[in-house]
Amino acid sequence: MLATLVPLFYEDMSVASYCLYAQKENMFENPHLLAAGKYDGAGSIVGIEVFESISEDDLVANCDIIIPINNISLFANIEQQLTGFDGRIVLLMDHTIKPEDSYKKRLHDLKSKGFKLGIKDLPINSLEEYKAMLDDFDLFLVNADSGDIVEQTQAFKKVLPKMTFCAENLHSKEEFDKAKDSGLFKIFEGTFFRVPINTQDTEVTPIKINYMKLMTVINQSDFDLEDVANVVAQDPALSIELLKIANKLTINSNIRSINQATALLGQKEIRRWLNTTLFHELAAGKPNEITRLSLIRARFAENLAPAFDYAMRKDELFLMGLFSLLNLILDMPMEDALNQVGVSAEIKKALVNDDGIFSPQLEFLLSYEAGDWQEVSRLMVLQDIEMHVVYDAYVEALKWYGDMFIE
Repeated sequence: MLATLVPLFYEDMSVASYCLYAQKENMFENPHLLAAGKYDGAGSIVGIEVFESISEDDLVANCDIIIPINNISLFANIEQQLTGFDGRIVLLMDHTIKPEDSYKKRLHDLKSKGFKLGIKDLPINSLEEYKAMLDDFDLFLVNADSGDIVEQTQAFKKVLPKMTFCAENLHSKEEFDKAKDSGLFKIFEGTFFRVPINTQDTEVTPIKINYMKLMTVINQSDFDLEDVANVVAQDPALSIELLKIANKLTINSNIRSINQATALLGQKEIRRWLNTTLFHELAAGKPNEITRLSLIRARFAENLAPAFDYAMRKDELFLMGLFSLLNLILDMPMEDALNQVGVSAEIKKALVNDDGIFSPQLEFLLSYEAGDWQEVSRLMVLQDIEMHVVYDAYVEALKWYGDMFIE
């Protein structure tokens, strides 16, 4: 099984919800999934096992969880399969669920049990047919790839004036701004938040310059632990964050000083965790999801290192994932951003030119996050990677993020 959680945002870029994207089998090893067999086993909701491995605390507090359903899984034991996240589950129906009495009755029953309801990919010419059923619904996703999203939603809103609308598949900042400025949408989804903004002013504040200088030092092949400890000790916020991480990593050690922390952790762990802590500080003022995505991507890349035959270079892969959105954090081209922090040539090749030995794994990470299961399946076949290895690596990354960075 493959599963990923895709964020949806409010207009202030705080997370509104996460949508579960899942695939039960490798599509290239099981080509029937591309045809009528794609609903095999649909009596159970594919991907919900991910919630058995992580806690509610591993996700943004109070955000909704969107679970896609179809005409088969709608009649499964949803109430037993989806426990927890009380009042936060949105069941997202597709076009296979028709405005017929059996479906209406089942949806009304689920609504009465505390589930929210959503719909996506509804053609405008089918709206009148669905209108009565949609009275119970909470969320309507409008696809920007299907035409002018503002015009589409204006037509939907005339019939459903009280509906909450989500602008889906926004690929650029311009598309996001247009949707936001229309005032029609409360929620937004797409890759727009990962697209760099072209600005002439790339000035970096003095404190961030100091952080980047420190990153350059620790990313050298060898550095003096005591020198690093002395620099960190001069920054109270940085000291507190590093002590938190050190105490989490070393159970029952009760670390009380930066010198003690650096000595106990050693170069390898200090490099990793100081990069992580400094990255957190550099990302201040940016959407929290960029930080979360970077950290989960870093751990996911590290976990997959053995599968890509780079177990001995997993620390580099961690940094590749961590810095893969550094251009957004610093508002400058990726090459310039990487020059500020000091990374290996192979990391630069992958992140700047989509080239080099790490490029295939970066492509895999990006495809997985987007829920592009056809491309993920293709890459798993090419790399001879088992599906359970990928799924376990992703779930562990989610859990790691929750354990390390969510209070």
